[in-house]
Amino acid sequence: MTAQSREKLLYEGVEYGMATEPLGQYLITRDDIKFVFTCTNCWRGYYGKWEIINDELFLVNLKAHINDYQEVGLEYLFPEKEKVFAKWFTGIIKIPLGEMLEYIHMGYESIYEKNLMLCFNKGILVLKREVDKHDKNIG
Repeated sequence: MTAQSREKLLYEGVEYGMATEPLGQYLITRDDIKFVFTCTNCWRGYYGKWEIINDELFLVNLKAHINDYQEVGLEYLFPEKEKVFAKWFTGIIKIPLGEMLEYIHMGYESIYEKNLMLCFNKGILVLKREVDKHDKNIG
């Protein structure tokens, strides 16, 4: 698998690239949605932009492709919504920080100096922790 391009997350006024796909937990509940990839660095077939507002995770933009490579946006999944509270997401969003120490040509496996780990429960940020590459408990 090719290294994957990251979705964007705006957090505390800074835009980061995530090594996590929060929309995946929603999409597994929707067997009627099938995105297609247009390049090998985005097997998921979409790019999301996310924002944390008052400790709540929101999907604020989406660029995706469906059959015949037709481009669709946020309204395709969530009609009449400008942003969507990610109540479906429980887990950790991993944000690589600092210099890349080792490139790994697979998924989000490249190694960075540090990672910011944001833990969510039903879309609500409950814990944040910065860890360095030597920490064995980075999830």
